[in-house]
Amino acid sequence: MNPKSGLNQKAGAPDTGALDPRDTEALAYIHSNKFITTKLFQRKFHPHQSHVTAWTRLKGLLERGLILKTQNLPNEDTYYFLSRPALAFLSKTARILVSPEIRSAHINTFEREHDKRVLAMRIQIENEGGLENLTWLSDYEMRCGLKMVWKRALETGKGWDLAGAKLHRVHQRTPDGFFTGRLAGKDYAFVLEYEHTPYNRDKMTALVLNLTRDFPTAFRLIVSRDKDHAVRLAHGLESFLKGDAQALPLWGFSFYEKVVGLPFCRVPWVTLKGGYLPFVKDPLLTTPGPEDGQERVTA
Repeated sequence: MNPKSGLNQKAGAPDTGALDPRDTEALAYIHSNKFITTKLFQRKFHPHQSHVTAWTRLKGLLERGLILKTQNLPNEDTYYFLSRPALAFLSKTARILVSPEIRSAHINTFEREHDKRVLAMRIQIENEGGLENLTWLSDYEMRCGLKMVWKRALETGKGWDLAGAKLHRVHQRTPDGFFTGRLAGKDYAFVLEYEHTPYNRDKMTALVLNLTRDFPTAFRLIVSRDKDHAVRLAHGLESFLKGDAQALPLWGFSFYEKVVGLPFCRVPWVTLKGGYLPFVKDPLLTTPGPEDGQERVTA
């Protein structure tokens, strides 16, 4: 173990022989988000099984040298991410695209709580979103230069068609997620932005300019850490958006507890005009309590 980096890695070459297709899928998913925790791995891949099942599977990948782990303190979450040989293996089997200089993802200490919450929302939307043919492009993938059409090819087994495609790092601002899917037979595109700490006016300006320029037809799902911050951000952005009547109906606001706790189409995505985004059906204004499963009013 490297005491400075907190990394744990098995000695010797990683074992990629006879890799179960489910493990290949899991490794590609971890790479998409840079990392995963045991709890989030369980929610994504073993939602009807115990935490121990998820931990055992991660332990197996760790022992084979396919993932690494880092943990600052014993009582904090353990973060798992792909080793360089695992990245090379997925690249050679046309499961992911990587830059010529293959390296493990860097987990930013100051951003990982934000990133962990974005991943929790992604898993909730994927598991209970009701979206068909859902494809998700993470902020990490967008910053690496991955395009939505390439991500679809990789996920549908057409990665070999991308021979010659090269990633070029994007230095402009990207949202926390961009995803597409079908609801009730209709195609939709969404961008997700999560405000973990309050945005100042400069960040609000950059947010509006980025989403308007790069995602002109997508619904903009703006999530804050709690209800008070969601109200504040909506009011702050209103001054930037009120002059664009065409784009105004694309903006919807909610907060983390709602998005991570409710089916996607029942999250009350509130518009600046006081209604809901058009795909919302029977929005739930209550969410289950954390202990006994009883409902409590949160909106």
